[in-house]
Amino acid sequence: MSQASATGFTAVLCTAPGCGTGDEGTVAAPLLDALRSAVRTSRYGVLVTTGCLFDGPACAMRATAPVVLVQACDARRRPTGVAVRVGPLRTSADVDALASWIRAGRLDPAELPARLLDLHRRAAAAPLN
Repeated sequence: MSQASATGFTAVLCTAPGCGTGDEGTVAAPLLDALRSAVRTSRYGVLVTTGCLFDGPACAMRATAPVVLVQACDARRRPTGVAVRVGPLRTSADVDALASWIRAGRLDPAELPARLLDLHRRAAAAPLN
């Protein structure tokens, strides 16, 4: 059994059809299960499912695979860090990496595999263009 995360967080899973199911065709259901499990191991974790997290053009320019937005928060649900855009989540290994990162509780983007930070890096660079 995994250790409970000391950090609160909000994980927002896009369930819009444009996010797709990933390369394996089955990432969406295991992703939801993994996020639910991570929330249960966290004292202050919350999972939200929603429609599109980005506008149409941003979705059209990325890989068709699930995306999760994760933001650290305190016990009162106030943000304590940047919102990290994780994805696209294409494989079960991607799902496992995200769930392990959430459970670790530090929510430092530098601790995620680089392949899962594509959207986060592009969003951070957008205002610079």
